[in-house]
Amino acid sequence: MRTEPVASDELDALRRAEIERREQRRRAREAGAAAPLRLSRRFADSDARLVRETTVPKAPAPQPLRLPPRVVHVLQRVAAELGEDSSLPDLMAERAADSTSPLLAMALQSVELVSRAEAMTGLGHLLDLAAGGLPVLTAEDRSRAEALRAGRLPLPDTDPETVDAWQLCLELNEARGRAVLSTAAWQRLVRELPLPVLDDLIDSGALGKAPAPHSWPERTERVTYVIARLDPRHLSDDDVQALGWRDEACRRTLEAGGTIDPVDGRYDEWSLRSALLGGDLSALEAVGARNSSLPTDLSDLVLALRQLRQGGNVTSALGRDRSLFGLLEDCLSNDRLVSGTTPFHYWAGTRRLYRLLDDMHWAMACEPDRTERAVRSVLQQAAALRSHESRGPAGAADREARAVQAYVGFLHARPGDRDRLDQGVGLLEDVLKRGGRRRGGVGGQLRHRMRTLSELLQSLRQKGKPHDVLNPYLALCVEHGSTEWGQGWRDLRRQVAADQLEYINGAKDRIRRLETARRLGHEGETLYELPLDERFLWVPDDRSELLQPGPRPLGRRTAPSSDEEKSWAAAQAASEIIGRCAARLRNHH
Repeated sequence: MRTEPVASDELDALRRAEIERREQRRRAREAGAAAPLRLSRRFADSDARLVRETTVPKAPAPQPLRLPPRVVHVLQRVAAELGEDSSLPDLMAERAADSTSPLLAMALQSVELVSRAEAMTGLGHLLDLAAGGLPVLTAEDRSRAEALRAGRLPLPDTDPETVDAWQLCLELNEARGRAVLSTAAWQRLVRELPLPVLDDLIDSGALGKAPAPHSWPERTERVTYVIARLDPRHLSDDDVQALGWRDEACRRTLEAGGTIDPVDGRYDEWSLRSALLGGDLSALEAVGARNSSLPTDLSDLVLALRQLRQGGNVTSALGRDRSLFGLLEDCLSNDRLVSGTTPFHYWAGTRRLYRLLDDMHWAMACEPDRTERAVRSVLQQAAALRSHESRGPAGAADREARAVQAYVGFLHARPGDRDRLDQGVGLLEDVLKRGGRRRGGVGGQLRHRMRTLSELLQSLRQKGKPHDVLNPYLALCVEHGSTEWGQGWRDLRRQVAADQLEYINGAKDRIRRLETARRLGHEGETLYELPLDERFLWVPDDRSELLQPGPRPLGRRTAPSSDEEKSWAAAQAASEIIGRCAARLRNHH
């Protein structure tokens, strides 16, 4: 009866002892001690079997990613450039080792690292990593990267399906080499490039008028600027105003015939031009001899005009500029003998010759006592115009001087003064004997007129006494054939003495007879017509490029381009390659 309870108590005691021994063994294993020696083999075997049955096997530890030394060196260099710790490549390798594709993970981390560097520098690092065996670049991207780094870019597509930074970089490279680009390519470059780089292309002549930016459908502020720099004729007045381009606005005002007034009595280049075009020579004194605010060529003109007014000579360069003849003549004093060998001297001297001839006729009518002095002035100016040259302005001035000398000689010759009459005829015949224009003579209408004058003088020479009035129009101080001769006669009548009325009345009567003969269809008497070539005396209407300049391109408004701006297109293409590589690796990873 008592056997079962005793057996049950003993079993419980054994169980508690076993549990205590297992706990001791567990603590001993954790502490690194051996199991107690007093344990029986039975319990030791039982414990070992229990451990084997309850222990779970651990997963194998990941193997570290082993990178080629060249890749490690490149990554260490990039880390140093970016200010990172030199252990960064090892940390990157540890993170990549946990990935299912460690090499792609390492490539992605590397691309993201180099993307923090400057674009072209980062592109060089990618090429080095690719050379070390890291799959960071595709074949196409590697080819583009090598071309960018070497500066040997291929030709751009003429009709690209997509326009990316690479295409823009190729087009800019071609533009710098003065290649012919399509209008679409130029539109892209004008739209995208930094403005200083665009100015570089214009300054070098790479971007010229050929793309015709004025015809582009999109007229942005930048396109307007390019038009102003290339061909401002295509700008509207509103465009000029929007650009704040005062020089072009003033130029257009002068071109339209307007005036530009000085501000507070101070002349700038445009108000000075306006004054000189209007004949206001007082502006020369207001400006001064040297004005640093004026363009050099305009300042030189002011100095030359001031010197001319003070008795200086006309320079050879100014004397050939027909557009300045009128202004130069205004600077000459009326009593100054005009002599020289430039076209201006021949032109201005001939005009002065006929003014002196008019003064002589006035003296003959109003003040006979001054006639001799007036005649000397005429002959002196005529002598200064004589030239051995038979062509051009010199030849024209020589012929006019000969005709006037012959006219004055006959007009004041005494009866029987055969030598003077012969000399007068000879002055004209010398020219006629040369033959036509190719032989140094004259041809056409001018030759016919000189022949008529010579024959008139020869007929008067045969009479031994010339007419007192060879040309009644000139005697009344009006141009030959002028319809204002009546007014000229009335003006003189109020000034001449009573004993001189016969002179001007005789001229008036001869003109009336001539007009009557013309009305009746009869041939009137032959007159000594002067000048020979009236057009030679006209003031040239040539536009002065100095005083009234044509459209001039707008000057550069940007500073010289920096190295960063010059390499902008290449940097954009490099960034595009780096970004595309990162996106591809993220997708694959």
